[in-house]
Amino acid sequence: MSTTSNRFSLFKRSNQIYYIGHYQDGRRRWKSTGATVKADALKALTEFKELLQERARSVSLEQFVSEFLAYGEANYSPKTLTLCKAILGRFLSFAGNVSLRELTCEHVDKFKAKRLREISPVSVNVELRMLKAAFNTARRWKLLEADIFEGVSLAQVPDRAPLFFTRSDFQRLLECIKERWLKDIVVFAVLTGLRRGEILNLKWSDVDLQGKLIHIHTSSTFRTKQGRRRTVPLNDTATVLLSSKQGKSPSEYVFTLNDKKIYENWVTHLFKSYVQKANLNDTRLHFHSLRHTFASWLVQDGASLYEVQKLLGHSSSKVTEVYSHLQPEHMHSTVNRIDLN
Repeated sequence: MSTTSNRFSLFKRSNQIYYIGHYQDGRRRWKSTGATVKADALKALTEFKELLQERARSVSLEQFVSEFLAYGEANYSPKTLTLCKAILGRFLSFAGNVSLRELTCEHVDKFKAKRLREISPVSVNVELRMLKAAFNTARRWKLLEADIFEGVSLAQVPDRAPLFFTRSDFQRLLECIKERWLKDIVVFAVLTGLRRGEILNLKWSDVDLQGKLIHIHTSSTFRTKQGRRRTVPLNDTATVLLSSKQGKSPSEYVFTLNDKKIYENWVTHLFKSYVQKANLNDTRLHFHSLRHTFASWLVQDGASLYEVQKLLGHSSSKVTEVYSHLQPEHMHSTVNRIDLN
């Protein structure tokens, strides 16, 4: 026998005792009322609801941040967790240690306005997305009823083409780089379009030289973007590069320094110093620009946006559309299909 009320239900089991059904952490759970009479069970249900509501009212923003970060340790990569900790800490400093139930969309709007005066719109959107994910979890945990992001829009980002290396600038950069290990990483990035973390966490067990393929996936020490797995084809030059490195180091990692795994921040810092040293036309170029370079060169050489999307591992074609401005000259064959003669 079951009585249902929104998220809660009463169920009388064969032992004649009523149990309260409720959801916690997304799972259905049961709690004994100890009552065999329905009136007593309903009273226990009311008390249980009041207890949960009181707990929700008493949870402070600081307490939630602490609990959410503990949850994040098991669900996020170390890099994402560090970013999340910084963003939630920033929001906590801004809003103060209020009760979670006191938060409204006004807090979010004012935080967004403040951050837009301090950082770029792109960075503000990163923070807003992270905060929204965190407070969606608070709602799932029944600590927050209202959607404090309702009606809050992302910051408008100017429509700018991604930065990429011209072929001449890329050659100038390579000529400046002294370290063989770094030069190999830079060349491999342009040949594959892989992200920095994907390259530095690539293991020989994920390389298929015979099939000219590499497999990108989440491991115990690395999480891919959005946890997706994909297989990337290698061109002849990339295959030769990897073949020349095979068996040269006892490490399980493909790219190493003194047979050790290379730190991502060290690559970023060293790469940026060589961009400045090379005196390139645009000093804003950074390591991720190598990924943009891979895509841009392909589009300029006639590759379709669909092909580039699949090679980059974009989940949506909208992300890849930033390269569309590079291929209008290749559309002539398409528009010429309309002929009035």
